[in-house]
Amino acid sequence: MAGQPARRTNRSPLTAVDAVRLVAFLVFFVGHSFVMNMCQLAVCPWLQLASPRLNRKFNQQVERWFSTTLLVATSVWAPTRLVLTGDRDLLAKDARESDGGSSGAATANSDGLRGWFAPALEHGCMVISNHQTYFDWIIIWILSYFVRCHGYMKIILKGELKHVPVFGWGMYFLDFIFLRRKWAEDKATLAGHMQRIVHHDDPAWLLIFPEGTVVCEKRTAISNAYADKMGFRRPLHSLLPRSSGSRVCLNHLRPRVEYLYDLTVGYEGLRSGDIPEDEYGLVSMYGKRVYPREIHIHVKRYAVADIPEDEDGFAAWMHRAFVEKDERLARFYALGRFPHTSDEDPAIPAASPVLRLERPARANSTLGEVLWMWAQLLSISIPAYYIYGAALAGLGSLLRSLW
Repeated sequence: MAGQPARRTNRSPLTAVDAVRLVAFLVFFVGHSFVMNMCQLAVCPWLQLASPRLNRKFNQQVERWFSTTLLVATSVWAPTRLVLTGDRDLLAKDARESDGGSSGAATANSDGLRGWFAPALEHGCMVISNHQTYFDWIIIWILSYFVRCHGYMKIILKGELKHVPVFGWGMYFLDFIFLRRKWAEDKATLAGHMQRIVHHDDPAWLLIFPEGTVVCEKRTAISNAYADKMGFRRPLHSLLPRSSGSRVCLNHLRPRVEYLYDLTVGYEGLRSGDIPEDEYGLVSMYGKRVYPREIHIHVKRYAVADIPEDEDGFAAWMHRAFVEKDERLARFYALGRFPHTSDEDPAIPAASPVLRLERPARANSTLGEVLWMWAQLLSISIPAYYIYGAALAGLGSLLRSLW
């Protein structure tokens, strides 16, 4: 419309105000991450030797600190609201019967959301999701915070990231999964990590983006070319999924994990045909004040026992799941939200409208969370400073005497 300012995007120029916001965010985020990593470097090598189990528990607490940092940073620099919908079978049978299939509105608090993920609280789960922006893994980690499983996330990353100072080192201590994009090596890496998850008593959340990367013009062209070659329908809002890694992971997790959770993420403000990362990149969200005011997540759950184990069967299952996901995203762009009833989506049973739950993406007590986190960080970093300082001073004295 004439005279109306153009909508700012990830490609909009960085103004002076944006630069100040971005620098403040980086000081907050990188500063907290640095302190956490220093605590890991001070504690983990010795704790691993003394008790691998205690070392694992310590790093789970570091994950909680990092999740809190993500949540606080998002609530301050890019405040948004989670709008969740879910299939009715997420509820226990008695809860579904007592609800009677009425409006399907769930209680708008974290306790209600925990009911959706109740089996994952005990046994852990595997989570798959579409991948539109690099913010996806942050918002899913924030989702795990509200379920109180934010200390058990396992994320698959590029192998090169392991060497990034502070962040890569920290993720290495957290036992995240680094892949080299060489299947012969990656298959063994995945198998080793999955065996550790099965043998431990922690409710681990393994997060996988089967598309392998975010939607972009280049990857969309590659995906469409492959769809044409294989005779598949071209996805409109996603990429064709890769199934090999997901199948290996799930087959190793079957003895422990009862359900696979399938998340479909949609961002408010996007239109069909937009490249989400061009609109909502991390710099634009935390620096340029260009962020979604609502993030919509649809939750679907599959019993692991019902998912094929063989290569062809699993690939076909994954393809069907992403066809359904692509159709759900098409309705999201048409409605501005995910469908609620059978009138909006024939796949929804007429007597069972979806569950709905909303909550702001912020902690119940941001100040309390931050103060408690810093109390724990200082209880580690201050003694470590004096202990390592004394050790280095003693070593220096010894070397001088020998010299």
